[in-house]
Amino acid sequence: MRELAAVGSLVDAVLAALRTRPPCQVEVVRVRRGSSFSHTTLLRSFEIVAVGTPLAGARLAIEVVNRIVECACGRSSVVTANELLDRVWICAVCGHAEEIDALDDLEVLDVVLVPLRVAEPVHAAAG
Repeated sequence: MRELAAVGSLVDAVLAALRTRPPCQVEVVRVRRGSSFSHTTLLRSFEIVAVGTPLAGARLAIEVVNRIVECACGRSSVVTANELLDRVWICAVCGHAEEIDALDDLEVLDVVLVPLRVAEPVHAAAG
């Protein structure tokens, strides 16, 4: 399940960036994914990995970029998760197999943060 590993790396990167900021809650993480990633699996993986972090409960907004494979037989196809066997795409026309490198298929575009309100100390009236 490469989506889980990719989301784990994504969450780690966001958490590292958050360490330099004042305490906050993450509202939205906007990412761009290649068409070879399963949308549903990506969402579920994010929910799992974000538990117990400032990303818990954040919305994952996903922008899709179609990944096109051009086979030597002349077939051109958008690669989807359903067409992959692990990381291998197989041409439905000629049977040619091609490994799909997915390392660049998930990137953080931006993160929407909500500052945490720090409760002001309550002073008891003297008296």
